[in-house]
Amino acid sequence: MSLKDLLPEGTYDEIIKEAHLKQSPQVSSNVIYVNCPNCGKKIVYSSKNPYRPFCSERCKLLDLGAWANEERTIAGNAVNEDQDADLLNDPKLPKRFS
Repeated sequence: MSLKDLLPEGTYDEIIKEAHLKQSPQVSSNVIYVNCPNCGKKIVYSSKNPYRPFCSERCKLLDLGAWANEERTIAGNAVNEDQDADLLNDPKLPKRFS
């Protein structure tokens, strides 16, 4: 039984389409094949592979290095951005005297 069998009809295809994947993971007889996120090589996604979802330690370390060098990031607010800074200039706030 695969993930596709567990989801309502058409849901799996919609998920793949929305994720903009060129190829969906291939499942055959309880074996899942995925592409390595770094090099694209097709591998078996299994707990026996200590580097999953990567094909090798090299690909895993290259990906880690890309994150460490900030070549890959997750969108979000800047680290130094203070969301309450605008409140300091609010004329309704009481004035502090030093």
